[in-house]
Amino acid sequence: MHSSNSLHPGGQPVAAAFSAPLTWVAAAAMTLCSLSAQAQSAAAGEQRMAETVVTATRSAISVDETLADVTVISQEQIESMAPVRSAAELLQRLAGGVQLSSNGGRGAAQSVFLRGTASTQTLLLIDGVRYGSATMAAPVLENLPLEMIERIEVVKGPASALYGSDAIGGVIQVFTKRGVDAGKPFLGNASVTAGENGYKAASAGLRGAQNGFDYQIGLNRLVDHGFSATNPKAGPETYNPDRDGFDQTSVNLGLGYAFNSDWRVDTNFLQSEGRVHTDPYINPSIASPLNFNPYTNLKTQVAKVRLTGKVLPNWTTYVSLGQSKDKQANLGSESDSHFNTTQLEYKWDNEIRTMLGTVLAGAERLEQKVDVSSDYAVTRRSINAVFLGLNGSAGRHSWQGNVRHDDNSQFGGMTTYGLSYGYEFIQGLRAYASHGKSMRAPSFNDLYYVDPSYPRYNGNPNLRPEEGRNNETGLQWNQGIHRAKLLHFDNKVSNLITFGSTGMTNLQGETRLKGWSLEYGVNVAGWGVSANYDYLDAKQADGRPVLRRAKNQFALNVDKRLGAWKLGGSLLHVSSRKDTDFNTYATVTLPAYTTMDLYAEYRINPEWSLQARVANVGNKHYETVYGFNQLGRAGYLTLKWAMR
Repeated sequence: MHSSNSLHPGGQPVAAAFSAPLTWVAAAAMTLCSLSAQAQSAAAGEQRMAETVVTATRSAISVDETLADVTVISQEQIESMAPVRSAAELLQRLAGGVQLSSNGGRGAAQSVFLRGTASTQTLLLIDGVRYGSATMAAPVLENLPLEMIERIEVVKGPASALYGSDAIGGVIQVFTKRGVDAGKPFLGNASVTAGENGYKAASAGLRGAQNGFDYQIGLNRLVDHGFSATNPKAGPETYNPDRDGFDQTSVNLGLGYAFNSDWRVDTNFLQSEGRVHTDPYINPSIASPLNFNPYTNLKTQVAKVRLTGKVLPNWTTYVSLGQSKDKQANLGSESDSHFNTTQLEYKWDNEIRTMLGTVLAGAERLEQKVDVSSDYAVTRRSINAVFLGLNGSAGRHSWQGNVRHDDNSQFGGMTTYGLSYGYEFIQGLRAYASHGKSMRAPSFNDLYYVDPSYPRYNGNPNLRPEEGRNNETGLQWNQGIHRAKLLHFDNKVSNLITFGSTGMTNLQGETRLKGWSLEYGVNVAGWGVSANYDYLDAKQADGRPVLRRAKNQFALNVDKRLGAWKLGGSLLHVSSRKDTDFNTYATVTLPAYTTMDLYAEYRINPEWSLQARVANVGNKHYETVYGFNQLGRAGYLTLKWAMR
């Protein structure tokens, strides 16, 4: 178990929704057609700068050249949504292929589903360091401070050949702010925000670069009185109609030094401490939920030091040491508990430019340790890995191949791989095909968790790792100000770890996750438009529905610059899903929902700006976890200052 925000110990969040008219989607499509027509007439005078990403290949590459489904979320996009939405909600609206469930409001436990895979099958990296809960083997997004993030890269599809365990569905990599590109020795920034539900936040930062040195300092504090996480559908053992607030204090630090043009050292540190009030399950034989005021203390900590240098003109090496800590203490309930994870990583990466492309070669060691209030038979393990890859192009052809071998102290060795080939029919239009094998090692909860009250959640030390095999084909179009993508994926997961009648078990057969993704974006004449549509066909090996995953999801984001003004909005439509009512363990159908957010920003002068945001403009009442509430209509006002 990782989170007391779950409805039952060891359980995973479930989703619900509120229906909305499909005419919104039709209107969005008409808007896209209109904007595309405008773009044709203006395209000759404008060009889009291709972004550089590292997560898809473990080396820097233009996003237009990747043979993978990659999305980059910029700092500007993050700032346009924060504090209206959490990190997981931001991913759902901007990344495509990402669904979520959340056990209430800000700070509550959240799960992300990349292409229908479980949250446990997604890897989260912060500045290249593996971060999350080794008890649940899941990324922990609810305590991430958006104010500290420079950009987010999302790779959808298997990536175990690059990163090892957990990356069956993909990888989310968060990059914190740095000072290396400041261009000046001192650049300050600050902001204050006030909003609904007693929301208050303040942040301040300082960064700079001079004489080979660069640095970054950031501080943030927020308080949100929140709303009731639960409603009566959660059941009398859970429902408590009180406010479930959240407060958080965060700091990020960075320091770098370039010895010369070829060698440099970088250090990064992020810490975020939060407290969220919860409505967990209370044993009715002890007391009513109304007699408790439980809360969870959260602590996120990530630190890294990396040396980068050129051994030869065509050979760059990276040596790094990283550590992450995820701590959670569940207090104030019928019984206190804690679930802490420490992960220590040693990495050696090498990039060698050759006639066939860039060769990636390296080795890693990961040491995982858990400290839990329960009595686990094993509390630590180590994984040693070696990997090799090649990424290149020639004429119209491009290719990527990766292979990796992980030696886990609990499960022995496992080899994963990925192969991709692309062909450019005409300039800017590329077709690609890929095949990859991925895996996930069982978590410490899967293996050793024990709760006599709920035997179906008990661990099983005989579990085998999950294995995924994914086939993918796609078309990518990048032409000036336009970008578009159409792809089909088919991911077959065997040995799926799930609940059995007497504990965790490997599900026999293949769980199949297949579907289509369509994306389009354009930036022209002050307009910025991005839209994505995802269709998912998910079937579990035993014939039961894959819970909390929608067949259809559509997101539209539009913004427009008008002089000193910037106006924008975000629309999200999620179709119906299956879920479980944990009061009766019956399967329920949750209705679709559509929400819209709006924002407006006015630049007072080059350094000062004022921004207003409204979340859920239509005040839709919906759930993403059965019996748990989500944010209604809420407004926020932010005053920002940034030196130029």
